[in-house]
Amino acid sequence: ASIDEKGEWTNLERLPFNSIKFSSGHPALNRDDTKLYFISDRPDSMGKTDLYVVDIYPDGTYSEPRNLGDKINTVDREMFPFIGDDNILYFSSDGYPGYGELDVFASKIFDTTVSEPINLEDPVNSEKDDFAYIIDDSKHKGYFSSNREGGKGDDDIYSFTASPPIHIACEQVISGIVKDVHTQE
Repeated sequence: ASIDEKGEWTNLERLPFNSIKFSSGHPALNRDDTKLYFISDRPDSMGKTDLYVVDIYPDGTYSEPRNLGDKINTVDREMFPFIGDDNILYFSSDGYPGYGELDVFASKIFDTTVSEPINLEDPVNSEKDDFAYIIDDSKHKGYFSSNREGGKGDDDIYSFTASPPIHIACEQVISGIVKDVHTQE
């Protein structure tokens, strides 16, 4: 797709993994435009809406959609994905314990696994819906939406400065025997 001189969208193209049998939405690209994250209620979904990813190949084609699995998805709604420069996936869910309705969570995407989601807590999350979290990693500033008390309307946009930035480590257990290559000790 592109925008013409009048500001109108042109050359719109339906993506090949869409269907009239289910919905897909909330697209989010990673930093180098090689992966597209989105939500869907496809038949293989675990819940009401799940998070999926497709690879974007250099020739412009796409892999088959992959469900991000049960570390991310629940029987309820996972929505509004955003992937930061550091491969941290931010999303909203009402399927994990939290402050209220939709809460914002973060999970690190690794090559073969994802970390357990962490709740971004107060002041990002409230007793109401908190969603559509985005962050500029280089400036540590971002935005999210919420229908929390004290807003100007139903859903309002809030800005924030993150300090310190979120750090999620890969915590895995490795077991085995280490031997010296020469002495076998």
